[in-house]
Amino acid sequence: MNRTLDIQDADRIKTVQRIFNSVTPQYDLLNRLLSGRQDVYWRRRTVRHFPENSERVIDIATGTGDIALEAIKQHPEINVIGLDFVPRMLQFAAVKTKNANAEKHIGLIAGDALHIPFQNNYFDAATIAFGLRNIPDIPTALGEMQRVVRPGGKVLILEMTFPKNIGMRRFFNWYLNNIIPLLGRLISRDSGAYRYLPDSIQAFLSPGELSNLMEKVGLIEVKAIPLTFGITYLHEGVKPD
Repeated sequence: MNRTLDIQDADRIKTVQRIFNSVTPQYDLLNRLLSGRQDVYWRRRTVRHFPENSERVIDIATGTGDIALEAIKQHPEINVIGLDFVPRMLQFAAVKTKNANAEKHIGLIAGDALHIPFQNNYFDAATIAFGLRNIPDIPTALGEMQRVVRPGGKVLILEMTFPKNIGMRRFFNWYLNNIIPLLGRLISRDSGAYRYLPDSIQAFLSPGELSNLMEKVGLIEVKAIPLTFGITYLHEGVKPD
């Protein structure tokens, strides 16, 4: 399933790295403000969908480590690997992990979703929150997540989308294109970074399209669960035995 990245893909990867390196210091604050703290709830819901008795989980595009830290809160004995290709994000995740006294259970490594550096069937679950849309080759990323999860394990994906309700859809479109860039510019001083966010959401797959891709890479029992009026979906798929 792997392929050689073309020049356009390579440029996109560099752009994403630059953007997230730029906003790292304000990343958590902006997430809370821009989502009305709903991102905390969304991550909590994701962790609740881990398979029973999970021991090992990998969080792809872990950012500052929020999924990993939430996993430790809900499952104190679990071991989590946080993978990210933005060095500054990993530095902030390491500080948060240390402050939470979670270094024994959270490991942070540099890497990308297209080449997950673990053996087949190693994890009970693989998660990614708001990172899939930044990856140039989504089928390969899904295939890699499916590969490293054990039979019966889960692939769990959080992604934003446009609500089905027309009124909510119009409001969300206005919010994305006006409020998010404004807050991003005021707080992070990088307006380009938060112009990228609405553009990436608008260009991303619909929940149905993502569900179809998950099934194509071999996942079963695929679900797309709407959260907060359907502006975010929790996508779940199980690796067959």
